[in-house]
Amino acid sequence: MRNWFERLTAGLVRRGVRQGLLGGSGVWLAIGAVSWLARFLARRPERRVVVEQLAIGETIVVTSVPPPPSGRRRRKLEKTARRASREEAKEVRRQRKQAQTVPAVDRPDASATKSDSKKAGRAPG
Repeated sequence: MRNWFERLTAGLVRRGVRQGLLGGSGVWLAIGAVSWLARFLARRPERRVVVEQLAIGETIVVTSVPPPPSGRRRRKLEKTARRASREEAKEVRRQRKQAQTVPAVDRPDASATKSDSKKAGRAPG
């Protein structure tokens, strides 16, 4: 059940809208606006209170987790993450391509065979 303050201000806001906005009365419009402001400012988040006794050797760790970023900051972080994942994918593709190529030591070098054949006195062929 709502307390008396909420009931009173809700009625004043309702009457202020009806007679102030719809009826054209500036006084009731002001009363409704002030009542709405009072209701708005009276709303407070509930406080959490925990009372416990600690045994010997027990500790308490109090942490505060900040809310996740929103708006421009969130979009900027998402853009940075996408860019990093693209760069990582490029690096993986580059490493795979490099692993698929045969090292120069294992494959015969065409220029080496030509120079060897010249040294032996044979015509390159």
